[in-house]
Amino acid sequence: MDTLTQNLRYAVRTLWNSPGFTLVVVLTLALGIGANTAIFSVVYSALLHPLPYRDPDKLFHLGESRNQYDDRTAGAQASYPDYLDWKRTAKSIESLAAYSGDAFTLTANGEPKNTFAAQVTPSFFSTLGVKPALGRDFLDAEMQSDGPHVTILTDAFWRTEFGADPNIIGRIVHLGGKPVTIVGVLPRDFEFAPARSAPLWVPIHQSGDPLARRSLRWLSVFGRLAPGVSPDQARAEMQSINAQLASEYPKENSSTFFVMESLREQIVGKVRPILLILLAAVGFILLIACANVANLVMTRSIGRRKEFAVRSALGASRASLLSQLLTESLLLSSIGAAVGLLGAQWGVNSLLAAIPESQLQSMPYFRDAAMNLPVLLFLGGVTVLTGIVFGLAPALDATRAPLNDVLKDESRGGTSAGHARLRNTLVIAEISISLVLLVSAGLLLKSLHILLGQDPGFNFHNVLTFSVNLPDSSYPSDKTPPYYSAAAVRFDHEFMQRLRSLPGVLDVGQTSGIPASGGSGTIRFVVEGRPTATGQEDECQIISVSTGYFSSLKIPLSDGRFFSARDVQGAPDVVVVSHAFTNTYFPGENAIGKRIRFTYSAQNPFLQIVGVAGDTASIDLAAPPPPIIYTPNDQGPSTFLSYVVRTAGEPGAFIGAARTALQEMDPQLPLIQPQSLEQIANQSPSVFLRRYPSYLIGSLAALALVLAVVGLYGLISHLVLQRTREIGIRVALGAQRHDVMRMVLRRGIRATVAGVGIGVLAGLALTRLLRSLLYGVTPGDWLTFLSVAVLLLVVALAACSIPARRATRVDPIVALRYE
Repeated sequence: MDTLTQNLRYAVRTLWNSPGFTLVVVLTLALGIGANTAIFSVVYSALLHPLPYRDPDKLFHLGESRNQYDDRTAGAQASYPDYLDWKRTAKSIESLAAYSGDAFTLTANGEPKNTFAAQVTPSFFSTLGVKPALGRDFLDAEMQSDGPHVTILTDAFWRTEFGADPNIIGRIVHLGGKPVTIVGVLPRDFEFAPARSAPLWVPIHQSGDPLARRSLRWLSVFGRLAPGVSPDQARAEMQSINAQLASEYPKENSSTFFVMESLREQIVGKVRPILLILLAAVGFILLIACANVANLVMTRSIGRRKEFAVRSALGASRASLLSQLLTESLLLSSIGAAVGLLGAQWGVNSLLAAIPESQLQSMPYFRDAAMNLPVLLFLGGVTVLTGIVFGLAPALDATRAPLNDVLKDESRGGTSAGHARLRNTLVIAEISISLVLLVSAGLLLKSLHILLGQDPGFNFHNVLTFSVNLPDSSYPSDKTPPYYSAAAVRFDHEFMQRLRSLPGVLDVGQTSGIPASGGSGTIRFVVEGRPTATGQEDECQIISVSTGYFSSLKIPLSDGRFFSARDVQGAPDVVVVSHAFTNTYFPGENAIGKRIRFTYSAQNPFLQIVGVAGDTASIDLAAPPPPIIYTPNDQGPSTFLSYVVRTAGEPGAFIGAARTALQEMDPQLPLIQPQSLEQIANQSPSVFLRRYPSYLIGSLAALALVLAVVGLYGLISHLVLQRTREIGIRVALGAQRHDVMRMVLRRGIRATVAGVGIGVLAGLALTRLLRSLLYGVTPGDWLTFLSVAVLLLVVALAACSIPARRATRVDPIVALRYE
């Protein structure tokens, strides 16, 4: 302990006497350690921190998907009858719960507002192991069709909307036009990402056609494994149950397969690669920072060799000298970590601020990123490791010099061959790592540019979008398919007419699914005249639209016609299909005049195809355009109406006028999520999952380039300093300036070329990890590699030219006196 205290005091005194060196090292380390801590904080909150439920590792998402889908886990859901069969027969699942979600108009304090509410089975919270902080859980009786209407609030919603009223239990609010009693408030730390962090929770009522239809998979299901049951055992049993259901109900279940994955994987599966790539990127930054600091420490240790030699002559062992130097390194690393910690929380806030709210709703655990104990332990480990990484090699090198040579001052300011090789190796490593990061950033940015530059099939510029949710109490629908609502049709026609009359509005359309928002559903169908085995019907997206939808979005007509004012209830049933639909189901044929029928009911009529529209991208802009069936809204209207309004100017400027037009028609209806279509497209998951890492890795790559260039500059500057006498002799013997410059530049360019070569090989191997994030570009894109290599060579040449020019101005007489 006395030795450690003595070493620490000496280290403090030594570093205090070298403020410039200390400041540069501390800031460099703070940058690397702080960035790693910030990214790890986000990674821990998303990937490592246990979900806030009882035994979260026992929770698994269960669902059914169809064989025709490439991604067999995305959107895997279940019908209500299948859910009941699973719950009744599964022995390996201790508890099973289901949930869905919908938008409702909430009236609590006089002003109506749109609110997303999760609809759940009564077993939902008990399956998670969550109990309300206030009030009670749902009861089985509240799921019955004639049961009471109740709701449970999240803690945040209770505080923001009701002022944390302790007497909230029993209060009645209106949800969707119906009185609903508040029976509970959830704990403060409760989040459920798959339900988009819903602020309201209501029980599913056992009524209506969707609950009875086995073919309609609209429920998300999760279960808790029974004690002693492994995931593989549960999966095997559930697959057996599903096979039995397929034999009993071939029409609905024969073409489905069972999907089971952990609840955590369902939540973070898509962002896991991004987070791990970012963690690796900041790890590279820390390595570059360590290499730079190691070079600085080695340069400083040259001037301290006589000090070490004197201490050795006085009896100090090499181990004690190593201990002293490592203490200094660890002290520098600790100070850098302390400074980095101050910036890490700012970094976390910046990382979260760059995530759109729509994405945070599906990844709410990101908000928990903070400087907690696990993150601080990580910081401590990184601090110690960093101190050893940048301090050990210089310490070994500094204490290796022959005692007699140092004391005789035979190499004042000189360096050993090993010392020079080590410095050169560190700079080569910096350049290699920089190239890997720059290439990664280049590939991601190029991919993003290609994605944003492709034609989505619709014109999203100057288009305002919003939705209106018509409560069934005021705008009732028929209770049987196709659930026609004359009141909704009247409202829709009048509201669109009011919107068209607004100054600056060029066109208006209404739809059940705004492009790039993921609002469309899917439906099974058969083609007239084509024998189709029961349960093997085709399935594709379906969107209900008005007459002005296609013109508002400038979607082209490939063949036939679009919907017109005569396509109303009672008229011949017609559909428009996308070009991808005709290519998939009518290859080489003319689809106009062909008829299809939806199979969810035997009474459904055949629908005639009257038009073929251009293809449009779905929520995944990187995926091929899906086949789509468009139905006229007037023949089977929805009561959740979304609008696309083409404007002559900035779409946001028309929000107020649209809200006023709505309030004049029905003061109880709020305007839901008004935003431009361009915003929706730019915030879609396919864009976000590329833009976010592109910008972050691009920033890190730029930082890596700066650090590598600084390291190369330091290497060449030190070379010029150490060879001042040699340069003076060469000049005295007749060497020209360009000879001196070529000699100096050769060393820097040689190191750069070596670094670029190693970096290219490493990049070809490592960029394969980016494959899932790339679009329209391959991991080994030669143009990106070539561009980055040329950039590094040019920047390196510029960095080396500064000390090289300084070397050409050396005065031979002064140089000969240098040593």
